[in-house]
Amino acid sequence: EIQRILLPSRSPEFPGFAFAAACQPAKVVSGDYYDFIRLDETHLGVVIADVSGKGVPASLVMATCRGLMRVSAEQQLSPTAVLQRVNRLLFADIREDMFVSLAYCVLDSVSGEVTMTRAGHDPPLFFHRADGTIEPVKPPGLALGVDRGPVFNRATREMTFRMEPGDRLLLYTDGVTEALEASSRDEFGEDRLAAYYT
Repeated sequence: EIQRILLPSRSPEFPGFAFAAACQPAKVVSGDYYDFIRLDETHLGVVIADVSGKGVPASLVMATCRGLMRVSAEQQLSPTAVLQRVNRLLFADIREDMFVSLAYCVLDSVSGEVTMTRAGHDPPLFFHRADGTIEPVKPPGLALGVDRGPVFNRATREMTFRMEPGDRLLLYTDGVTEALEASSRDEFGEDRLAAYYT
């Protein structure tokens, strides 16, 4: 019930974009989460994150990270600046054996641009409708909570790209790619995810 409350109850309405989201914990509770953060009339933040580990400890770090993201994103359109602040605040309270991988996008409803920062998270898949190709989006970045700030700030960069009508962007956690096939016990993997996505 607590985890359900922390996840969005529905997808937002935002001009030029449509959303679909789901979360299926591997155990009773998990450290995965996603969120939508309204920044202003024309900008929306989209977050997906994965706390290392499972169970209650991971879900507590997830709740902390969610709160820090929401506060830090206020009046800030640079996803890198947001993650730098979240990392600095989170580092003091996170256990040494834990970290958070996260991808944060700021969508612009006027230009159709997406500015993304990736803190050690699986690269989102960008489907281009025009030619049917899929491109992993890989801005460099270090996971949250690994470094107090200097290394994180140097390593983490944002990138901006434009989405055209019909394009899709898939954000996911490694719970998808590391899921095991029932009979063979093979991981689902990035290649099958990309093939399924098209």
